[in-house]
Amino acid sequence: MQDNTTSIIRKYKRQSRSPFIGDDSTILLLANLDIEGENLRFDYQRYIYLHRNQKGQWLGISLSSTLIDELSDGKVKYRSHKEVLIVLLRYYEEIRDFLKHFSDEIESVFGIDAETWMIACKARWRKLLK
Repeated sequence: MQDNTTSIIRKYKRQSRSPFIGDDSTILLLANLDIEGENLRFDYQRYIYLHRNQKGQWLGISLSSTLIDELSDGKVKYRSHKEVLIVLLRYYEEIRDFLKHFSDEIESVFGIDAETWMIACKARWRKLLK
């Protein structure tokens, strides 16, 4: 279902403006999708980006203003550590549904399809928050 020009993985061509040291690339975990036949387009009103370093390690996430307003927790756009897990668990189902459209890309990064990866993530994230 994904066309060749729509990718959720982006390697920066210039330095990121995020506060994460070593921020090298992102994976779009959530955005609204406009689906026209076989083509997908992103609507960035609601998004979650996972920021990674050159080794692929997670640095944190960034959120759209709409999601910051929805969370109404008084926290900022960029989040790290346990704050990441709280947000990802809150939006778990939406992220899972979004990533189903990009399962090949998830598998290319994590070696496992999107649905299975999300099941494993949910269990791990819950365990880390205990």
